[in-house]
Amino acid sequence: MMRVIGVIPARGGSQRLPGKNLFPLRGRPLIAYTIEMALKASSLKRVFVSTDNPDIAETARILNAEVVMRPEELATDESPIDDALRHVVDYLRAEEGLHTDIVVSMQANVPIRKDGEIDRLVQRLEATPWATAIATACKVSQRPEWAKLLINEGTMEIRSFMDAATSYRTQDLPDLYFLDGSIIAVRAEVLQQSAGGRRVHAYLADRVIIEVHDPMYAVEIDELDDVRLAEFYLSQ
Repeated sequence: MMRVIGVIPARGGSQRLPGKNLFPLRGRPLIAYTIEMALKASSLKRVFVSTDNPDIAETARILNAEVVMRPEELATDESPIDDALRHVVDYLRAEEGLHTDIVVSMQANVPIRKDGEIDRLVQRLEATPWATAIATACKVSQRPEWAKLLINEGTMEIRSFMDAATSYRTQDLPDLYFLDGSIIAVRAEVLQQSAGGRRVHAYLADRVIIEVHDPMYAVEIDELDDVRLAEFYLSQ
């Protein structure tokens, strides 16, 4: 039986919304929503919050999550999430001699998740031996082919961000998806082998499958407007 752990990366620093991981959302700290859903997932043997912040650590413990304190060098604005995931895996091996098969990452600032979705992703990854990882994703509605790049701030002159050729209709373009960070499950072996890679999503390797869901489940809290949107969805 595979050993699956959940990791919630939650740095203390945040430039756009200071203290966002503890920001009150409908009377509860933001991180509480992710911890609650992670603890409900039967596939996760243990749930860890990786943080550099003592207040986040205390809140996580009160909410019955385990805490792994992250060193400062892994908690800067430039620190990739995958380094925090590896740190938890290495910590468990060094401190407890525990082997991990699958790591499930859940962003602390994504508060809305479907019941049972964490378990469903883990089960799909376990049942798909050729896949290196699985992630929740949303279909892209705003096309990058139509986006413009500002090339002169003084005159506000623009140029095309990419060559759209002659494709002007959505139905002429292939479907695109973005990984929203709500739930990502990756094989621990793949995670460790990709250490040092800085290509986008390099830590997931090249055989990733997705679970497509509604954008409601991908609301990421980074600014006050995001808080209002999440409050609206949660009220429904």
